[in-house]
Amino acid sequence: MSSLSRELVFLILQFLDEEKFKETVHKLEQESGFYFNMKHFEDLVQGGEWDEVERYLSGFTKLEDNRYSMKIFDIRKQKYLKALDRL
Repeated sequence: MSSLSRELVFLILQFLDEEKFKETVHKLEQESGFYFNMKHFEDLVQGGEWDEVERYLSGFTKLEDNRYSMKIFDIRKQKYLKALDRL
C-alpha cells in the first residue's frame, strides 16, 4: 500500500470513528490491515466473542506467518472449551 493510500485510509478511519461508525471502523481496520485496535480486540476477548476475535485477528496475520500467529490456535482452543462448557 502506498504512503498516500495509507494516509487516506487513516483519515477515513479517523472520520468514521468521529462519526461513531464503530462497526465500519473495525471492518476497515481489519480489511486494510493498517491499524490494529487493541482496545477493540480486548473488548472482544473479554466479551468472549471468540469468532469475532479470530475474524478480526485474521485481517492482520495468517496462521503460517510467524510463531506469534500460532496464538490463533489458542483462540480456537478457547472456542472449543467454551462450546464444551455449554454442553
